[in-house]
Amino acid sequence: MDDLKNGVENDPNYPAVLFFYQEDVAQGEGFFGHLWPEARAVSDPTKRFYHAFGLKRGSFKQTLGPQAIACGIRASAKGHFVTKPTADVWQMPGLFIVEGELVLWAHEFDHVGDIPDWAEVPQMGMTV
Repeated sequence: MDDLKNGVENDPNYPAVLFFYQEDVAQGEGFFGHLWPEARAVSDPTKRFYHAFGLKRGSFKQTLGPQAIACGIRASAKGHFVTKPTADVWQMPGLFIVEGELVLWAHEFDHVGDIPDWAEVPQMGMTV
């Protein structure tokens, strides 16, 4: 999240970011209040938006496989640690550039720790 936050703060052309998360509002406020207080975020405990965007639950390999574990280690080295799960840990993430009702671009996550090149995101919305 730090890399995405830095991109938004340092690039005036960065698309507006809106997060959807599975926890209740209080949990979201605690999470985002600590990491990115200015972030816009929507509580979606029923995963209505996850389903609308076609996001699936991950396989064992996508969630706990070697690549996901390696990304967890990388995050830990940056000071970000996994805590007790409070939502569906099998839910795959999504990243979309949306304009109105159109999805202009989507990042296909190979595993839960897969991170797109955040610096390329603003160009993705412009090239479509």
